[in-house]
Amino acid sequence: MNGSKTVPAGSLDSRFLRAVEAWCARRGMSAGTLGAAALGDRDFVPSLRRGRSPRLRTVDSVLAVMGEPPAGPAFLGEVEAFLAVTGIKRSLLGRGAAGNPSFVAQLRKGVSPTLTTVTAVRAWMASCASAGEWREIRARTGALPRFLTAAPQPCRRPLARSESDGPGERRPPRRRGGPGYVNTPEAAKRAGLSPRTLDTYRCIGAGPAFHRFGGCVRYREDELEAWAAGRGRGAAWRA
Repeated sequence: MNGSKTVPAGSLDSRFLRAVEAWCARRGMSAGTLGAAALGDRDFVPSLRRGRSPRLRTVDSVLAVMGEPPAGPAFLGEVEAFLAVTGIKRSLLGRGAAGNPSFVAQLRKGVSPTLTTVTAVRAWMASCASAGEWREIRARTGALPRFLTAAPQPCRRPLARSESDGPGERRPPRRRGGPGYVNTPEAAKRAGLSPRTLDTYRCIGAGPAFHRFGGCVRYREDELEAWAAGRGRGAAWRA
């Protein structure tokens, strides 16, 4: 197929396509009939197979025929819950997740993103929220269509905020004579910054190097000291 592209496995585009195809198979309905009924477009499902990423308003038209809750309001609810639970600014979310500081404001005004963008935003949010925060976010979010119910996968680049050690979380290795590690509040104190500033630095890919151990975010003391000294914060290093 000339001009076609592969639908990324695990993306919302892929999940939505699988949900549509499974629904058609259960109902004995052709993909063309579903496309025509929902959108007046018999080529809609074949276009998904060719790599088209539909906008949420288009997805919702199809979900209405399938008897599923709409994805647009659910995604907006998820974003609003994320902002409320984590305290992260909406401009930071927009810039970090979609490259657009106005993304949340536009979403609130009814702008409909593609599923590819929704996948990226949900992955960014998953990277910035702890497991406990994500459970609270999910509890605050309304009904989701089934293809959205699977937990989003974090970005490969770690973007986590400060997290406390929870049950079963792997702690940093402690080696006799090796480098020590400190948590975010302690690292912020030693660097002469606020914990929120370090949280923001991690989310935008700035600040001192950090390490993730399971659900824990830690800073190596020697790396933090070198970074603080480079910023003229050496005097604040003494704990």
